[in-house]
Amino acid sequence: MLRKHALLSLVLILLSALIRVQAADLSAFPNTGNLPSHPQRIIAFPAGVVDSLDALGVKLLGMPDGIHLNYIKQTQAKTVGTLFNADLEAIHKLQPDMVMVGTRSAKQFTSVAEVAPTIDLSLPRGNTFQSALSRFDVLAKLVDKTAQAQPIKQELLTLRDDVKALVNPDERIMVVMVIGRSLNMLTEKTRIDWFHSELGMTLVEDDSKQLGELAPISFEYILAQNPDWLIVMDRDDAVGKPSSNAQQQMNNPLVNATMAAKRGKIVYLDGVGTLNAVGGVQGLKSTLQQLERAFSASARF
Repeated sequence: MLRKHALLSLVLILLSALIRVQAADLSAFPNTGNLPSHPQRIIAFPAGVVDSLDALGVKLLGMPDGIHLNYIKQTQAKTVGTLFNADLEAIHKLQPDMVMVGTRSAKQFTSVAEVAPTIDLSLPRGNTFQSALSRFDVLAKLVDKTAQAQPIKQELLTLRDDVKALVNPDERIMVVMVIGRSLNMLTEKTRIDWFHSELGMTLVEDDSKQLGELAPISFEYILAQNPDWLIVMDRDDAVGKPSSNAQQQMNNPLVNATMAAKRGKIVYLDGVGTLNAVGGVQGLKSTLQQLERAFSASARF
């Protein structure tokens, strides 16, 4: 009899803990209120969420077409529309336990929620790195992969610390995103906010105070700012479009006259983990590894 009571008590404790975990995990995200605690059949739209679930070994039921993540292994996933246009009929036929939207696909939340339990996993701005880790914790608990998540998370934290140790806060860093023939400066107000908050980079900011998230600039502006470092990303290449040939464009007399060019401190990132799979743990790892190599090479001279 005592054994039965002990077993019942243990079951109740475990159930209570599970309920508390679920409430704590999902409280930061808007949802329909009828989400399962441990979904098995998952459709994910955000590239960063697809990236993180793939890192945990989760096989997705469905995902949108056109996600340019060559490193993921999700060949079994059915196509359920695009990031901006969900195929509601395809989603309904698949009968998912949960559909995850966010960022670019967040506007589809209401329509998708009408056909399946849906959660918006958009990342808030301010510290994209920490927000990504928090979301990764949520995903790991939802799919019962907390043990697998811990070493992945620890590796990211270690890489972050390694890169931060190489960054000189006295050096000014300009981050440029190339889109076609257009140059845009990324600042602390954008998805690279964590370059400053987590890595200690002193980023060149928009001094006009009139521009939005993307600050259109010119080669003349780059020379006028004369940064110590230039970090350049080809946005088109990062999202699977024909490359803007960022390196070729940046190889001109104005850029070559900057302190960054003269000292060999121009870094070209592939941009997938920063501009495409925002908040994805595999993308974050790739970005940190590239930065570590670049700043380590500079430190040797």
